[in-house]
Amino acid sequence: MVTSKLVRVSSRGQIVLPKRLRDELGIHEGDYVSVWRTRDGFVVLQKHEDSPFWQLTEPLRREAAEQGFTREELNELIHRIRAEQHRGEYGECARPDTED
Repeated sequence: MVTSKLVRVSSRGQIVLPKRLRDELGIHEGDYVSVWRTRDGFVVLQKHEDSPFWQLTEPLRREAAEQGFTREELNELIHRIRAEQHRGEYGECARPDTED
């Protein structure tokens, strides 16, 4: 069954999911949802189920957000630390995917 409802986007890019849809999907205040766009231009929304990894890393994500880190900055930091660890273990022979 396809459920459709017209909603308005706010100036901050936010939408309100209709209560009926939230109830059908089991989405509650504070839940995370995954959102992506298909090749056909549809936006898909799926309730994010908390995996053990997600639960373990939640405090780290919250702290990073409070410190003002962007996802791109965190990814760059992780890449740099991995490259440093690789050099420490294997010397200066850099892997092909390392930009350093």
